[in-house]
Order: sequence, then structure tokens, then C-alpha cells
Amino acid sequence: MLNKKKFNKVDPEQISKLLYSHFSNLMAQFYEMQSQFLTSRYKIHQSLESANIIVCFAKSAHLSIIRKREKSLDHDISLNNFLTNLKSLKNDDSINHKIVSIVNSTGIPKETVRRKLKKLLAKNFIGINSHKEYYWNLSEERIDSFMKIVTSDIKGLAKFISNICKFFDLYLTQKDIEKEIENQFSFYFYHFLSCELAWLKMWQKKIKDIDLILISLQTLIPTLQYYDGNQNLKKLGIENLYTVVGKTNKQYISSNTSISAASVSDITGIPRATCIRKLEKLVKYGMLTREENTKRYYVNQSSHLTRSKHIITKENVSFTISIFCEFFSTVTNALINQKKISNLKT
Repeated sequence: MLNKKKFNKVDPEQISKLLYSHFSNLMAQFYEMQSQFLTSRYKIHQSLESANIIVCFAKSAHLSIIRKREKSLDHDISLNNFLTNLKSLKNDDSINHKIVSIVNSTGIPKETVRRKLKKLLAKNFIGINSHKEYYWNLSEERIDSFMKIVTSDIKGLAKFISNICKFFDLYLTQKDIEKEIENQFSFYFYHFLSCELAWLKMWQKKIKDIDLILISLQTLIPTLQYYDGNQNLKKLGIENLYTVVGKTNKQYISSNTSISAASVSDITGIPRATCIRKLEKLVKYGMLTREENTKRYYVNQSSHLTRSKHIITKENVSFTISIFCEFFSTVTNALINQKKISNLKT
């Protein structure tokens, strides 16, 4: 626990330091949030590349909605008003994308983007205009599922941010945070989706297949949770985690830190046959190790030769934390300011 004192502001650097010092605890929670975000979208599109393209469209829509505040400061950008705002963008060219802009935003190869757009167009997830520009098409029959996903995203974000706040002695409840995000929905989700796009673009460049990240997370999360709950391993952090992860010593691995293809399929919605194929691909990359007797997989950090692609290298974790900490501090500080204003009124 950090020293208890009143914080007028929580800087991204403070949150970053917190995530490093409580790595196995807080980063396990962070990766759970990421797994939830990716899984909900995979189950709709059966491809995280397709899902990432839709995130690209959604981010542009939120930015255009935010810009309406430049003309009217009281413009409602809440979740409750989102569908109305989205309909008002029907003739707004700023939400349209050409293939090259999607490639630049996602890092997905041009031909893959072209192929994914064709499928999204056929399924009516997007539309295309006379200038061969694509736009997001949130059809009536998909509104309910969209709102369920967004509500789940907000709950996941609020839960994680509320846990961060506890370390700063800021007793902001999960409900407080959910309400704040819902009230300023397009503002927060523009920034949140920007973080997600940057994070996935990093992985797109490193391993080319971002579905592999979702699978890897299913091993990483229980591994970090196991280390957090093991008193002998409490002091593990990003600097020394590789010294135990992936070791075959029974002190460091257990059934609680490994996964099977069936369990990954159940959680993510990825077909079991696809899971098996991609798990083996992760083994070849050196990201996972396969235990021959049980046919289960666990995180492999023991190889110095292949460690550059791992989720929990210092470089990859540092980039991840730097991307998201600005966003987490923005939400936290907005709530701190609200509390101050409320206290002044009373």
C-alpha cells in the first residue's frame, strides 16, 4: 500500500509505478480486463483483426461526437445519447475510412484489411459510399448486443480503476466510476479505444496474428494470480519474473498455471481445433511450453532466445503500461475533481 495521504491529482507516472510495484496482482487484473474486451469481440466476428477494424470505426465516431462539444458545450455525449449521436453522423465524412487509414491505425496488412472489409461488408457490419470509403453500420438488430458489450467494457474498466484507487486511499466506488464513464461516454471511449488500437498494433507488428494474444492471456492470467497468492513468490516483478516462469520445477508450475485447448476454447469462443493449432504456434514462438504428460500449456519465459515476443517482457509491459496509464489517470482525476466540487457545495 502506498503511503496514505490526500492526492490532489494522480499522475500517469504514479499509476505506472503502482502497476510495477504490484505487478502480479494488478497486471493480472489488467489482463483479465483485456481478455474480456477481446473475447466479447472475437465471439461476434470470429477474428480479432475484423474486430479491430470495427474498433477503428468506433473510435472515429466517438471523436466526431466529441467535436460537437466545440460548437455546444452542453452537448450530451453520454451512453444514453450515443445512438442518437451516432445517427446524427450519417453524412459526416470524418467517420469514413479508406483502406490505407485502417492499415495505418491497426498495422494489419493491406490485403488482409481488404479481405476483412469485404466480409464485414457482406455481413452488414459496415457500409461503403460512392467514394469507396467505408463507414460503420450499427444496424438495429445489433444494438442490444452492442450495448451489452459496452456495458461489460465499462464494468471491467471501472472495476480495475477502483482497485487502483484503493492503493491511493481514494475511495471511489466502482459505481461512481461506471457513472462517470457512462455520463461522458464518447470522451472516455475515444481515448480507451485509442489505447486498445495502439496496444493491438504493437502485437500485430510483433507476431502478425493477434488472436494469439487472446490465447496467451488465458495462460498468463492464472500464472500471475498463482504467483500473487504464493507467499514465496510475492516479490516477483517484471525484472525477475522470467527467472521462474516456464521453469519445470514443481515449485513454480501447477495445474493452476496451465491451460488446455478445451479450456481456452470454452473461455474465448475460439474453436477447439483452431486453439490447438494456435497453441502449437505459440509453442514454436517460444511463448508457451507444452507439458507432454498432461498436454497442457503454460507460459514460457525461461528462454533468453525467444523472450522478445513474450507478453511480459520488460519492453512489452512498459509499452502497455505507458499506453493505458494516461487514460486511467484521466478518469481518476475527473472523479477527484467531482468529489472536491461536491465537498465544497456541502
